[in-house]
Amino acid sequence: MPIRAYIQFYKDIIPYVLIFTILSKILFGSMTAIIIFLTIGIGIGFLAFSLIKKQEFYFYYNLGITKWKLFKSVFLINLIVGTPILILFFLTLSFIFGDFRIT
Repeated sequence: MPIRAYIQFYKDIIPYVLIFTILSKILFGSMTAIIIFLTIGIGIGFLAFSLIKKQEFYFYYNLGITKWKLFKSVFLINLIVGTPILILFFLTLSFIFGDFRIT
């Protein structure tokens, strides 16, 4: 099981997820953004990666990793690693800037 390949895919997909999550925080607030980060954000990031870097999937196919395995691994890594980091990030932003929702 090539663990490094899964971690590399997480590193490649997380910028798209974070951009979508920050936009969600601005529009809907912190709690909604955290829920979006954990659920819909992964799908949006996966879709963005598929559209922008479609050729990189061949690297993972050559290692015997399907798109479904990549999606499941990113979701699991996101729950374990990303959630505490995102909560600390939002707490820091709220401490510095206050609540910056549009609505």
